[in-house]
Amino acid sequence: PLMHPGRACLDCHSKSLEPEVQSYLQIGGTVYDFGHDPDDCYGIDGAADPVTVEITDAMNTVFNLPVGPSGNFLLTIEDPPVTFPIAARVRRGDAVRSMGSMQSTGDCNLCHTEAGMNGAPGRIVAP
Repeated sequence: PLMHPGRACLDCHSKSLEPEVQSYLQIGGTVYDFGHDPDDCYGIDGAADPVTVEITDAMNTVFNLPVGPSGNFLLTIEDPPVTFPIAARVRRGDAVRSMGSMQSTGDCNLCHTEAGMNGAPGRIVAP
């Protein structure tokens, strides 16, 4: 949960030499206070200021992923399986920030980079 905030979680894990690490994550990413923070910069401290990433999958199953002290959130293979595509939103108290489109990958930081890729405006930002 503290590893490399901002970097593409599933992509990095897939390159591990350990099979259990390669397939450990279903979904992973980092929530920030600002939209263009660099890689390996801690995001929002979700332990001090509770923030949750809410994922709704194609079967309408809702997964509430707590954001940790580095800003990272994750869903592992130890959790129930997610069915893609997914909808995502970030909650902080009563405030919500939702993604505009369904996603076919759980590697959130793959597009939510410092500059943004594939239509993402930059980092995942808490409301």
